[in-house]
Amino acid sequence: MSHRRILYKTVTERVLAHGAVAWCLEPTVRIARKLSTIQHPFLLAISGAYRTTSTAALQVILSIPPLHLQLQREALGTALFRLRLPLSTNVSDIDPSEIDEKATGWSTHPSEHLSPTQISLDAGGNINTGLRIYTDGSKTERGVGAAFCVLTDVNITYRWSTRPYLRNTVFQAEILALLKAVEHAVSLPTQQLTYSSRQPSQHQFSSKPKESQFNCPENLQVTP
Repeated sequence: MSHRRILYKTVTERVLAHGAVAWCLEPTVRIARKLSTIQHPFLLAISGAYRTTSTAALQVILSIPPLHLQLQREALGTALFRLRLPLSTNVSDIDPSEIDEKATGWSTHPSEHLSPTQISLDAGGNINTGLRIYTDGSKTERGVGAAFCVLTDVNITYRWSTRPYLRNTVFQAEILALLKAVEHAVSLPTQQLTYSSRQPSQHQFSSKPKESQFNCPENLQVTP
């Protein structure tokens, strides 16, 4: 029964729905009866019921809506959200001009508008005071590890680590550590700096990525 239902939904309905916005926004009784006649043999084939079973009963048993209502629903969606057509109040009271349009892409890349205080790919130097967040990702024959720690002056105030799947790469581990560090940084009340032990964007294209001056302290162990 399941494959017959899928065949009906993906083939029969799709064929009948073609151009429905032109003729099924307000289906007449004649159109509804014609579509019910078309739908009946397909519902019989899906359910295996007797030929004398009514279309309405089959629709309830199979949880398949009447065909004219299904096509009307899709026609209304196409008219409002894609064609932005004004509809009569008998059909819908939604004003197409009040519907938000879906964003289709970036006109400019977000990285072109970053403030210098937001992100920098340069090494931070020998900074050992204030609130800092260090991230790292590594991989050995025993597994993959990702971690970050929060330092206030010389004290570790928070640490996080995880073991991704063995199939994950070092780049993925570093990105995961950066993601978790940023999520944690958002919850902090004070301003902080986040340092990565590697530059992930360079690591993606280089087998020997440039090492930053900052690494997680030795007492923060990432167990693979």
